[in-house]
Amino acid sequence: MDDIAHPPVRLQAASSVPISSKHALSLINNFLDDFQARSTPSKGSDTSITAQLQKLSKALEEECIRQSN
Repeated sequence: MDDIAHPPVRLQAASSVPISSKHALSLINNFLDDFQARSTPSKGSDTSITAQLQKLSKALEEECIRQSN
């Protein structure tokens, strides 16, 4: 049972640097490939992380297509 008295850690960025959608897409896809290679179904991994990253990747890809037109 989860301990509801302790919420999950909240991460906050200390700084940020703007990058293009194309560069962000490349970084997300590289991370996603690496993440999937490390995650094995036998570990019972949480597929929600992968699904959210795939949605982000698709949205960035669509944005890159719109920007190139």
